[in-house]
Amino acid sequence: MPALDFLEIAQANDAKGKQDTFELFAHEYLKFIGLTILVGPDRGQDGGRDLLINETRSGILGNADFKWLVSCKHKAHSGQSVLLGDETDIADRVTSFGAQGFIGFYSTVPSSGLNNKLERLKQTGSLLDFNIIYPTTIETMLLSSSKGREIAKRYFPISYREWEQTNREPANLFYQYEPLECKCCGKDLLADRTGIICFLEADNNDDDYNPNTPNKYTAVFWACKGKCDEQLLRKYEKMGHYNIGWEDISDILIPGYFMRWIMGHFNRLRDGDDEYTDEAYSELKSFILRTAQFTLRSQSEADIQRTLTLINLPF
Repeated sequence: MPALDFLEIAQANDAKGKQDTFELFAHEYLKFIGLTILVGPDRGQDGGRDLLINETRSGILGNADFKWLVSCKHKAHSGQSVLLGDETDIADRVTSFGAQGFIGFYSTVPSSGLNNKLERLKQTGSLLDFNIIYPTTIETMLLSSSKGREIAKRYFPISYREWEQTNREPANLFYQYEPLECKCCGKDLLADRTGIICFLEADNNDDDYNPNTPNKYTAVFWACKGKCDEQLLRKYEKMGHYNIGWEDISDILIPGYFMRWIMGHFNRLRDGDDEYTDEAYSELKSFILRTAQFTLRSQSEADIQRTLTLINLPF
C-alpha cells in the first residue's frame, strides 16, 4: 500500500487557488533529484509544456547538456491512467521547445497506448529519450532522505504523518546513534524492535526469609529471544540461583508504556521494594537511555491501543 496519498494534492481544476500545486510539486521534486529548472510552471497557455529542465550528462570525453520537456498530469482524483489522448503531438512539442527528451510526471500510471507511442517515437528517432516518473518512484525517492522527507511533509501532511509514526527514526539524543546490542551475539535490538530485557533477582532460600525485604536485582541484561537469552541465563545460573523477570523490548518502545514502565521502576525504588547492585543499576540506566531514542516521538493509533492493552495486564 502506498505511503503517500496523492489525493492530498489539489486537482488541476481546483477553484480555490491551488490548481498549480501538482506542477509546483513537480518543480520541487525535479530540483531535489538534481535537475536544473530552465522554465518553471506558470499560468496561461503553455503550448503543452509544464516545465523545461536540463540534465548534465557526464561522459568519457566531457559533459553534455540534455534538455527535457516535462508534462505533468495529476489524475489521482479520478484514478484513471494517463491516456494517449492526454499527451498529443509529443514529438512536435519537444522539438518546438528545443528539447531532446520527454518526461511524464504522473500521479497515476500511463496507459499501454501511451507507453507504446513513446516507445515508437524513440525507435524512429523522433525522441532521443523519454522517462515516466511514477508515483511509486516519487515516494521512494522522497522518503529515502531527510531533504526528501521535508518535501513530502509539505505536500502530503496527513499521509506523511502516518508514515512517520510507523517508520520512526531514532531521536538525536546523543552525538551519534547508540545501538542496543544483544549481550550475547551483538545484534542491534533497536534495529527491528526485537529481543527482551531480563532482570535477575537473588533467590533468598533462607528459612528466616522476610517477605518485607526488598527484591535485590544483581544483574540486568538484554538479548535476542531464544538461543541468546537462554545462553546468558545458563551463564548466570552457574553463578547462583536467580528469580528471573523479563519484558519484550517492542512493548517498552511504545511511548505511553515506556513512561509507565520507568515510573513503575522509580516508584518501587522510592518505596524500598527493589534494590539494585551498582552494576545492575548502571545497566538499567543504559537501557533506558538507548530505548529513549525510539520512544521520544508521537504515538500511532496502534501504539495507543497496545498501551491500553498493556496497562490492563498485571504490572
